[in-house]
Amino acid sequence: MTRSYPVLAVLGFLSCAAFARPPADPAPRRTPPAEAAPAARNGCGDLLAEAGKKPTGLVFVRCTARPDLQGKPLRATYRIAGRHAAAAEDRLVKSVGLTRLKRSCCQWDAPATTFVDTAGREYQVTMVSDETVVTDRRRWNAIRWFEVIVERFTEEI
Repeated sequence: MTRSYPVLAVLGFLSCAAFARPPADPAPRRTPPAEAAPAARNGCGDLLAEAGKKPTGLVFVRCTARPDLQGKPLRATYRIAGRHAAAAEDRLVKSVGLTRLKRSCCQWDAPATTFVDTAGREYQVTMVSDETVVTDRRRWNAIRWFEVIVERFTEEI
């Protein structure tokens, strides 16, 4: 007599799904056009491109205005795949004075860096990796993505 165990079949499927690898280069979340119009009115957008400091390969994800925070910053978020992160880091080190990323706890990061553009606007730039067990920067290609956060202050602090 053969018995069927549908619950075990489902569990077997779930355990395989748990070990499935995510795509190496996830597509960044894009702001839908309906939400993009209000952000454009308040000056929010691709802040690094506007300042002429955007590294090649860095993908703009979104920009949000934060009038509730000190300095009323516009906050732009970017992503870049781990395999391109070292080149983006080099460009940001040279163009805005970013400190080279160091391993801390479970990620790669650096303290925020401040710079002023040619129009006199103040920015703060931070770069951080996704959570990772990678401890050697020569293996950054194994990290799914890094994120760059850029804030431009719209009032003096």
